[in-house]
Amino acid sequence: MSETYSIGQFSKKTGTTIRTLHYYDELELLKPSIITESGRRYYSDENIVQLQKIISLKFLGYSLEDIKEFLHLTDWKLMDSLLFQKDEMLKKKAHIERVIRALDQAIDITESQGQVDSSIFLMIIQNIQMEEEFKDWLKRLLPSDRVEDIYNIPDEKQRELNRTMTTTCIQLKEAAGSKPEDPAVQELVGQLFMMTAELLGGEDVLFQEIIENEQISEEDLDNDPFSLASPFSKEEEEWLAKAMEIYLLNRGADEYDSE
Repeated sequence: MSETYSIGQFSKKTGTTIRTLHYYDELELLKPSIITESGRRYYSDENIVQLQKIISLKFLGYSLEDIKEFLHLTDWKLMDSLLFQKDEMLKKKAHIERVIRALDQAIDITESQGQVDSSIFLMIIQNIQMEEEFKDWLKRLLPSDRVEDIYNIPDEKQRELNRTMTTTCIQLKEAAGSKPEDPAVQELVGQLFMMTAELLGGEDVLFQEIIENEQISEEDLDNDPFSLASPFSKEEEEWLAKAMEIYLLNRGADEYDSE
């Protein structure tokens, strides 16, 4: 015959708080084997086995609602469920790794720059947060293996580029409103273009690759997700667009349009 335990004894034996046991009872996850007329609860060895199942499934990341459903199923397709849960955990792992990478880079920027404009700070975070969206967009412009190479750079190199990008963006925001053709502004715009090229693979020919890609539509270019992570205000964007136009004209970028 199975031994019975008061709720206090069961709590100590299993290392589960009385409050949690009451909660599991309310959810009908773990009902006491015996409830006396006076309301006293008694648990059995079978309840210990049931509790171990709950604890194991919680460890695997299942919600209490899912666990309740599993425990009441007579035909639980365990393998399908485990494969699904593994996939969910891998997604969470990837998300946590992106968050840690974003925090590391944000800390690095703060240490190197001190107080940073929030819009620039958020640009770095969004670049990591939206990495997959950026990749998908670039794959409409360039071969997939080329895009993977672009993103396959060492962390330290990525941090170095982020530091330089942050400095350039700060200087451009400070220069906003001055004459876009000013040599100092044009030098900053040139740095921005070179930086972007390096972030996207470290090759200046990248721009020519995109321009010469006949599969690119205007819609692809208009839906550039990088614009969502811009640290510039609308007015600063308009000013920067003029400065970039002047830079590209001086650089002879229109030569591609004439071909």
